[in-house]
Amino acid sequence: MKAQSKKQSLWSTFKKAYLKSKNLKSFWNRLDKTNFSKELVDTFNLYLNSESYNWSAKHWRNNIINHLKIMSDSNQKNTNSLISQDYFTFTYINEPLIKDAWNEIQDKKINLDINLFKRQTNFSLMQSLNHNLILLLLYETVKSRKVFNHLDKLKELESKPSLLINNKEITQDNLNSLLEFEQIEILLGKNKKRKNNILEVGAGSGRTAKAILSIMDNVKYVIADIPPAINFCKDSLNKYFPNKKISTAFEINNQEDLMAELQKNDILFIFPHQIKLFEKSTFDITLAIDCLHEMEKKIIKIYMSMFEDVSTFLYFKVWEYSGLNYSFYQYHSIHNKKDYAIKDHWKEHLKEKCLYPSNFFQLGYEF
Repeated sequence: MKAQSKKQSLWSTFKKAYLKSKNLKSFWNRLDKTNFSKELVDTFNLYLNSESYNWSAKHWRNNIINHLKIMSDSNQKNTNSLISQDYFTFTYINEPLIKDAWNEIQDKKINLDINLFKRQTNFSLMQSLNHNLILLLLYETVKSRKVFNHLDKLKELESKPSLLINNKEITQDNLNSLLEFEQIEILLGKNKKRKNNILEVGAGSGRTAKAILSIMDNVKYVIADIPPAINFCKDSLNKYFPNKKISTAFEINNQEDLMAELQKNDILFIFPHQIKLFEKSTFDITLAIDCLHEMEKKIIKIYMSMFEDVSTFLYFKVWEYSGLNYSFYQYHSIHNKKDYAIKDHWKEHLKEKCLYPSNFFQLGYEF
C-alpha cells in the first residue's frame, strides 16, 4: 500500500506524534497579531475555546501555525497565494497523481494558445512548471465533458495561480471544482425532496462553494471550518457574491437560533461542532472534500454521525490510502469502511477513482 504520508522510522514517527510542538493555543498567545484583522482575532479566540478545537487534526494545527507565521510577517507579500498551496493546489507531479488523467487524453493532439511557461507568484520555476503542466492536463481532461459548459460562470476576482488558455483565464481551482460538481449534481438529482440547503465541511479557500453558488440558484450554503481558512473563505465569497446575505454564527449554541440564522442568510459560517445543532435532514447534501483523511478515526466517526443526522446525501473525496503525519502509525484505506465509519445500511451511489488526482477516490452515499 502506498500511503499519502510515507512510512518513516519509528523514532521519526514518534517525534512527530508526541514531541513536535503543536500547541496552537500557546503559539497564538505569544504571536504578534498587529497585522491581523479584529474579525480574525475574535474568530480565533472563539475557536480556541470551542469544542471544535479538540476535533482539529494535528496535521492542520501544524499548518495553521505555519499560516499564522506567514500572515504575521509584515514583509511578506501575497500571503494568500502562499497559504493557498495547502488548499488543493498542486505544484508537484508523480505518476499516481496524474495516471488516469494522462490515460484519458494521451492520444489527443494539442494545439493551444497558452502561456505554459508562466512564472507563478511565490512559486519556484519547478513549482510553476509542474503547476502549469497539471493545469493543462486538467484542462484537456475537463474540456470535453458536459460540465465544462459551466466554466464561464466561474469568474476570477482574485489573484490566483492561473494560465491563459485560448484567451480564457484558467485555474486549477475551477477545473477541480467542475469535476467535483459533476458528481455532486448527480447525487442532488436523486433527492426527491430538495430543500436547496448544502453543508460543506473544510471548505478551504472556498473554491467548491464559489463554483456551486455560481452555477446553482436559490441555494442556502453553510460552511463549517476553522480559522484562518474560514476567514479567507468568507472574505473571498463576499467578493464573489456581494448581493448575497453572508453571516457568521460562531457564538450560537442552540438549535432554534441556528436554524433562524440559516433562514435569514444565503451563506452561513459556523464551527464544525455546531453541525450537531441543526434539525434532522436540514441539508440535501454534505460535502467533505480533501479533509476527512487528515483526521483520526475517532474524529471521523463523530463527523459521520453528524452528517447522517443533518443531511440526506454525502459526497466526500479522499486519498485512496493516507497516513496521518502527526499520529502514531495511523493509516486510512478507502477500501475499509470502518476507517471512515461508513455504515452498512447507507446506500452507496458512488465510489470511484478520481480522474485527477488519480490517487484520490470520490464517494457518494444516501443516508
